[in-house]
Amino acid sequence: MTRGVNLMKEISTREKITNYIKRNPKSRIYSISDFSRFGTYDSVRKALSRLEIEGRLIRVSRGFYKSQEFNILVNEEVASDPDQFARAYAESYGWKIAPHKETALNMLGLSTQVPNVFQYVSDGPYRTVSLNDGRKIEFRHRTIREISKLSYKEAALLEALKTLGKERISPDVRSRILRRFSKKELEALRKRVQKSRKWIYEEICRLIERSENSVSHR
Repeated sequence: MTRGVNLMKEISTREKITNYIKRNPKSRIYSISDFSRFGTYDSVRKALSRLEIEGRLIRVSRGFYKSQEFNILVNEEVASDPDQFARAYAESYGWKIAPHKETALNMLGLSTQVPNVFQYVSDGPYRTVSLNDGRKIEFRHRTIREISKLSYKEAALLEALKTLGKERISPDVRSRILRRFSKKELEALRKRVQKSRKWIYEEICRLIERSENSVSHR
């Protein structure tokens, strides 16, 4: 009898999880805690294991999953997005993170080089996490008061500028940034980085001015 009750609970949990993931983008990455409302830890774990066996979910890393997403054009499974994984991983631990170095540049289209290791600064501990496909995500501990009030996108720009350095901010780099940030977004960012490095604040001002000139010449 107990076994039958447990089986019914697992099926119910599995159905709830299945219905939930159907309402979200296939690229979304989930942690086990995302499904905690649908049952006990044990029933959720068993349901996820069953969905993985059935091919509905793919394990990205230990405790993290995504929906199956097969691309018929290239005849292979769509790889998980390392950035989405990093954000899901950080959220599960309550960390504040931001893309770091080449990862920030790649995210904003300022570099076409795909990092060997996707790096993030974090207010959590130093940690390297391996994805099931062999790629690695590295979280580097840093006191990040400078970006604590910034959105993820704003923090990525700040990290990208620091990675490039003042001397490498070329007209082409500014053009690429302006393709991703509106004047309104840059003005909001300027208010938040007044206490940042002087050259970064001045660069944000320069981007706003360039944005205004670009609009006036249309």
